[in-house]
Amino acid sequence: MPKSLSCAIIGAGSIGGLIDSPNSENIASHAHAFFKHPNCKLVAICEPNSANQSAFVGRWDEVEIYHSFDSLLQYETIDLLAIASPTPFHAKTLEEALHVKSLQAIMCEKPLVATAKELAHIKPLLLSSDKKILIHLMRQYDPSFIKLAHAITAQKWGKAVRFQGVFTKGLLHNGIHMLALLSHLFGEIQNIKSLHVTHHHDISGDFDVTCKHARGVLSCMEELPYSAFELTIWFENGKVEIKEGGSRIDTFIKKPSTLYEGYFTLEHEETLPNTLKYYALNSLEFLLQNDDITCKQILQEHLDVHAKIFETIAKEKRQ
Repeated sequence: MPKSLSCAIIGAGSIGGLIDSPNSENIASHAHAFFKHPNCKLVAICEPNSANQSAFVGRWDEVEIYHSFDSLLQYETIDLLAIASPTPFHAKTLEEALHVKSLQAIMCEKPLVATAKELAHIKPLLLSSDKKILIHLMRQYDPSFIKLAHAITAQKWGKAVRFQGVFTKGLLHNGIHMLALLSHLFGEIQNIKSLHVTHHHDISGDFDVTCKHARGVLSCMEELPYSAFELTIWFENGKVEIKEGGSRIDTFIKKPSTLYEGYFTLEHEETLPNTLKYYALNSLEFLLQNDDITCKQILQEHLDVHAKIFETIAKEKRQ
């Protein structure tokens, strides 16, 4: 990729640019990531909402504003695109973006699409494209999570015994973050069995999840009046606790008990650096630095996670 990239954002709402500002310690929006990266320049946004337009320009200075992706493409030559519009608009925008010759890379917010039908249509187009494409399931691109994944693969704490996770906002909306993380750490999601499930636009409740190398239970608690994302993984010789959405990762190691002969306990080993606070920049850097093969493998993995979620939702609707 060239040293200077012209970038655009589709959807200038929260994750597009209004979740933080240039002075924020966190780097959570695509605008902030482009602002911080030395090889990127944000040149345009596509945002039909006038209030969002004004708020965005007030934070990130002057950029060209367009009401549609077609009009943006008519006047701008874009190298890198961040899609942060509402999910129902993703599929159409992605398909249009795949035909833009100048476009080299795409980062799309999760979930990638709104329906299984959209996924079936867009999946082969994405996998056959020569563009680098990543779904913004950001923990996979975070340095501390990458370090954790390497330690698990090397069996630093032995084999995984069980995991238990809690999240909010539905199996598709927020559960996809949890399932993508589990898929990354323990291989393909082979089965999701619904235990106690409620239906809204999405589904929530308890789910028994089997990965290639581990299994456990996830609970989507819609009744919580706050956001939650926590995961505990028990190993033969240790434990990992992922808290605060992933901003805190604690590891524990098996040690002989100081009280009882022949017994063992867990002792705190390490707290990994909180690199997730820079997640938008970490994701952008990952996209730019990694090769096409790596990005395609991760894209395939995340498409498979989407498919498994849509399959689970379909099963529930048939019952």
